This record gives sequence, structure tokens and C-alpha cells, in this order.
Amino acid sequence: MDTETFDPRDEVIEDFLEGQPRAARWREYRLALQTRLDAAKEKIAQTTEGSGERAELDDRIKELREQIRVLAEEEAITQFVEDSVRSSLTRPRPLPDFDDEEY
Repeated sequence: MDTETFDPRDEVIEDFLEGQPRAARWREYRLALQTRLDAAKEKIAQTTEGSGERAELDDRIKELREQIRVLAEEEAITQFVEDSVRSSLTRPRPLPDFDDEEY
């Protein structure tokens, strides 16, 4: 049985993001690359200084760091958008100004 409840705000957020991933998805991507980065750091610690393998790992680590940085930015921006949409949807709206003459 699915215990997750449907939140109608999610549909509005999905529409607003126009098919782009949600912040949670960007976070998953970032964490997956972080795992790869950690593995590359462990491997480079075991390689000989000046070896071709070490140079390749250095390049890979630089590339992973840049990709992680970009994904973290996307995650932060998307989280801001999601929070803004939620806030807009739950913000109280002013009541129309009624004066006594209209009654």
C-alpha cells in the first residue's frame, strides 16, 4: 500500500518547473557523484605520484567536483523555486474591499 499522500501543490510545482527535475532528484544526482568522487579520492591515495593513472584520476576528480558544484546549484535554485511556489499557494489573499453602500 502506498502511504504517500497526494499534495495538489506538487502538480503546480511540476507545471512550473516545466519538466525539469525536482530538487530531491538533483540531490540524488549530486550524492551519486559524491560517492564516485569519494571512491576516486581513495583510489588516488593508493596510486604512485607522477603515474599516468594518477594524472587520469586527478582529471576525473576535477571533473567530478565541477559536476557536483553545478548539481548543487541546480538543487538550490530548484529548491528555492519549489519553496516560492508553495509559499505563493499558501499565502493568504486579501479580501475584497466592501463598503456598506454595496449591501
